Amino acid sequence: MSRASGRFVVLEGLDGAGTTTQSRLLGERLRAEGRKAHVTAEPSGGPVGALLRLVLQKRVNGGAGDEFDPRALALLFAADRLDHLSSEVLPRLAAGEDVVSDRYTLSSLAYQSLTTRDPGWVEEINGRARAPDLTIFLRVRPGMALGRRRGAGTRPELYEEDAFQRQVARSYERAVVSLQAGGQRIEVLDGERPVEVVAEAVARLVAKLRRR
Repeated sequence: MSRASGRFVVLEGLDGAGTTTQSRLLGERLRAEGRKAHVTAEPSGGPVGALLRLVLQKRVNGGAGDEFDPRALALLFAADRLDHLSSEVLPRLAAGEDVVSDRYTLSSLAYQSLTTRDPGWVEEINGRARAPDLTIFLRVRPGMALGRRRGAGTRPELYEEDAFQRQVARSYERAVVSLQAGGQRIEVLDGERPVEVVAEAVARLVAKLRRR
């Protein structure tokens, strides 16, 4: 008799929306309920993900010493996603673990669609990535997300400029509608509510997923 597979849940939102916190809290909750749960993130901890983190931290530039070409960067994100899936996500799902990822394909559709100005191409290069069982988008106003990032005292990364984040917010809304139209299950939550209230709402959505 084959072992039941786990559930693949993704948390998405602007930088400062709380995806990292909510991913951690969901993992803790699932384990407390007796589920095996693995929390991960993108960019991943793999070799391509490590390069992407350096680029985002502005510690690595393109080959000519300038910024990375947006299309090259979009391809790196797509490559990291497939490596992340094959090396970490899919094996754990097959072993019966729930996998919670802080960011996934929706991030590429929101961010790289803006930088490349080619949403169709970004969707195409991410087309081989397995769809999550559930994506939860934490909707937060760009101004509030900015305040949270400043409050955290972290060094701003690539893409975290306020004006660009406002464009990303609109791009996320378009990407959510596009993926929903394509049949993916995406739920939108108010990410501006208190952390514990959002965590309860996230848990309720995950509890509705069919246990496999």
